[in-house]
Amino acid sequence: RKLLTLAVSSVRPVDGRLLIGVTRDEMLTHKAFSESIPPLNERIAGVLDFVGNLAPGMMNRVRCVPITDEYGPPGQPVESDMYPGLKNDFDALVLSHETLPTGRKLNVYREEVLGLEKLKLLCTQRTEPHGMSSTALRRMRASGK
Repeated sequence: RKLLTLAVSSVRPVDGRLLIGVTRDEMLTHKAFSESIPPLNERIAGVLDFVGNLAPGMMNRVRCVPITDEYGPPGQPVESDMYPGLKNDFDALVLSHETLPTGRKLNVYREEVLGLEKLKLLCTQRTEPHGMSSTALRRMRASGK
């Protein structure tokens, strides 16, 4: 929710667009307690519901897509059809401090391989004293706490 809130607050008010990538189920099998992760369609519905409640006036400028690879749409060549209907004209990427290294790798890839501009990397910091990651939450649920 923190990432989504930062993403929504970072969109230009009148004409900005927001693309939200949700990782496909098959990319999550290596995660701890992956059996506790809801299926893709439920996660997308939850994202859209949260954003709709947070910023109902911008829902016509929000799109949610399943991510099929490490870099998602911003890591695709301009002429790619891996994500139909999307243009690789991104200017920023919202990520957590855990995924910041991947964002930096993406920027190198965009610049050196794709010949595209680097993205602004907007990073959230954990404010919880024990770092309540989604894995930590699934671990707590699994242990019944």
